[in-house]
Amino acid sequence: MKRKPKFQAQVDDEGRLVLPGEMISHFGLKPGIQIGIDDGENYLRLHRPITHLAKVYIEPTNACNLECRTCIRNIWDEPIGQMDSKVFDRIIEGLKAFSPEPTVFLGGFGEPLSHPGIVDMVARVKALGAPVELITNGTLLTQEMSRRLIEAPLDMLWVSLDGATPESYADVRLGAALPEVLANLKCFRDLRMEAQLLKPEIGIVFVAMKRNIHDLPSLLQTGSRLDVARFLVTNVLPYTEELRKEILYSRALMDMIYQPPLLVPHVKLPKIDVDQIARKSLYEALCSEGQRCGALHRAYGRTGPKEVG
Repeated sequence: MKRKPKFQAQVDDEGRLVLPGEMISHFGLKPGIQIGIDDGENYLRLHRPITHLAKVYIEPTNACNLECRTCIRNIWDEPIGQMDSKVFDRIIEGLKAFSPEPTVFLGGFGEPLSHPGIVDMVARVKALGAPVELITNGTLLTQEMSRRLIEAPLDMLWVSLDGATPESYADVRLGAALPEVLANLKCFRDLRMEAQLLKPEIGIVFVAMKRNIHDLPSLLQTGSRLDVARFLVTNVLPYTEELRKEILYSRALMDMIYQPPLLVPHVKLPKIDVDQIARKSLYEALCSEGQRCGALHRAYGRTGPKEVG
């Protein structure tokens, strides 16, 4: 069953593609603007004009309560600090100049929930009418924090999970415990359900490496049980020699194509080599629980993953 598109365009009697008014308003398209179009096997992709600001990234703090193996802090000596309220005031004033308002993403190298004013930041951006996303490692996502973020109201909560078992999770995210994070995420989900709200949506970010790619299938299943709407799989940035040996994209040239069916979480994959390390895990991840990935089926054939080597 296919996912229903958000907008419907029509071709008029003169063969011109006509976009619906709500789509034009939603993206702030003006007369005379040029829009790039890519064609795929079964789709057309429209690109926002390069003059349109789509998303603003704000780092409330570079402080963090964890010491993750993948973090850039392992090789830098920058001072730790947090965004001053006056700086945030200027950002808010700057956002008022844009129509429509861009999505605001709160996150960076630090843990946003460690900033004492983070909920107020979310609320102030929402007061402008802009969508707000936030990424967290989940350890500070207490019941009270969850309630306040839902009431702010946040649109999208991203949680970084780089392992599906306590052992593999701790191997990457030093100083954290997976059961605690999953319990916090479940509490967040339950509070949202009690309030009978569809938002904030929940997303999981997974940094794929040789040491943890085998956890991806189990992590997708765990996320599905927690009503996760989106999975974002990213490649590790090799800040150190150790991480350089963990990359999964030595030969990959293109992103994998995945069109999720209705009621199945959206999974976004980066460029990954489909080889003896990643092949089986990727296939199992995207061909479980009714999910299908055309790119992977073309790589494996219809009967399943083939052995390499």
